[in-house]
Amino acid sequence: MAEPDGADMQDFDLDVSVNRDWAEFQRRLADYLAAMHDEDLLVLESGFEELDESRGLMPCIQFVVWDGDTVRCEVPSNHYLHPDRMLSNAEQHYLTELGWNRPTRGPDDEADDGSPAFFVDKKQSWSDQLAAMTVAAFRDVWGVTHPAFLSTETSSTDPAAAFDPVAVRPPLVTQLDPAAAVVPRDAEHLHELITLSLVPMLGLLPERDPDGDVPIRVGNTILFIGPLADSVDVQLFAPLIHDISDRTRAAEVTADLNRTWSRIKFVLVDDRLSAFLEVSGNPFVPQHLTDSCKVFSDFLRTVDGDFAARFGGQLFFRRDDDPDENTIIVESRMTAAELPNELLTLFHLDPEGDGGTDAAVVADVCGHDRDLIVSLLNTGTEWVAQLRRDADEFRQHAETAMAETSDSHADGWERVVGDLRDALRTIVLPPPHPASETKPRPEQMGLFNNPEEQTLFDDPSS
Repeated sequence: MAEPDGADMQDFDLDVSVNRDWAEFQRRLADYLAAMHDEDLLVLESGFEELDESRGLMPCIQFVVWDGDTVRCEVPSNHYLHPDRMLSNAEQHYLTELGWNRPTRGPDDEADDGSPAFFVDKKQSWSDQLAAMTVAAFRDVWGVTHPAFLSTETSSTDPAAAFDPVAVRPPLVTQLDPAAAVVPRDAEHLHELITLSLVPMLGLLPERDPDGDVPIRVGNTILFIGPLADSVDVQLFAPLIHDISDRTRAAEVTADLNRTWSRIKFVLVDDRLSAFLEVSGNPFVPQHLTDSCKVFSDFLRTVDGDFAARFGGQLFFRRDDDPDENTIIVESRMTAAELPNELLTLFHLDPEGDGGTDAAVVADVCGHDRDLIVSLLNTGTEWVAQLRRDADEFRQHAETAMAETSDSHADGWERVVGDLRDALRTIVLPPPHPASETKPRPEQMGLFNNPEEQTLFDDPSS
C-alpha cells in the first residue's frame, strides 16, 4: 500500500456523515411532533446500554400532546435516572440553557402545575425547537453517538404513526451478508468486496484514491483501507506522526502503544510513526472488516496535538503549515468541543442552514446578555475564519472533498454569526414603536388541563 501524498484524494468524513444523520433525525422528529394528536405519546430512549433498568431509567426524552396542540417535553431528573447516567450540575444547567425548566417538585411531593422532571410546554408550531433541544441533549449531555442508538415507544390514536430514529434509505448497492465468507476471485474482486462492505458503515458508496484504497477521515487522521500488496489480505493503514525529534523516547512510546492497542501494529521508521491493522481476505468476511474499522477508529480519535507532543513530532495531516511551531498551533487551535454551549445550541437549532433562527429565540438562548452575545460573536467569527483557513489548506493539498466540507461548515456557522448580530440589534436598539398589544398571559406549565393529574414520571400505583 503506497504512502499517501494527498493528491486527488476523495475521502469520506465519518464525522460529517454522523452530523448529517443527526440533522436528518432532527428534521424528521420535528415533522413527527408537529403531526401528533391530542394524548399521543412518544418516548425516545438510549436503547443499547447494558444497565440494570430496575435501578433507574436510561437516558430518555418523552413527548405528549395535550390541550389540542401543546407538546409537553420531559427529561428525567436524577430521581429517576440510573445511577451511572445521572446528570452532573453542569449538565443540568445545560438543559436549562437549552430551554427546559427545572423540576418543580420531588417524586413524593404534592402535585403542582410543573413536573418532577425537567420539562417544557410548547405549541406544536415550536416542534423545530423541541427537536433541536432533543438532539443537543442526546449528543452533548448523554454522548449518544448516532440516532441509530435510540429506541422508541409510541402511543398514538393512529396505529400507523410509528417513529423510526433512522430514516429508511433505499439500498445504494447490492448488500453483502456481513457474516458470509467469500473467497475473492482476484485483486479487483477483493477491491469490490472491501468497498461494498463499507457501505453500511459509511452510508454511501465510498470512492477510491489513486492507489485503489478507500480513505476515511477520522478526527485528525485519515484511515486508508485496501488490499495488502502481493497478498489476498486487507490492510488498514494510517500515517500518524512525522518529523519526530527524539527517536529514543518515541521508541518507548511506540512500545507502550503496541501493548495497549494489541490488535493494531505501530511502526516507527526513521522520523515517522504509522499504524497498521491486517484483516484476512481469504476468505473475506465483511463483519471482520467493519469490526476492525471500529477498533482502529476508536484509537484514531485519540490522536491529537498532545499525542504528537509525546513523540516530539507533528501530526501527519496537520492543518497548519508553520513547521517550527506546529505543536503549539495544534494545541491552540479551537475545536468544536471548546465552543460555548450557547453557540452549539444555536447551531443545533438550524444545523443545515435552511433558515435563520428568529432573533428573539437567539436572545433567549443568550439570556438577553449583551456582553455574552458580543463574546459569542467574536468566538463565532474566529471559528468561521479557522474553517475557511482549513478549506484553503485542503485545496492546496488537492483534497477537494474536504475543502468543500470545511467551506460548507463555515457557511452554516456564518449564518449563526448573522443570527447573533440580529439578536444584538434587538437588545441594543429600542423598538421602532411602543408595544400596543396587551401582554399575553404565559402558558400554563401543566401536562393536562387538571394539574392534579399525574405526570409521565409520577408512580401510577401511589
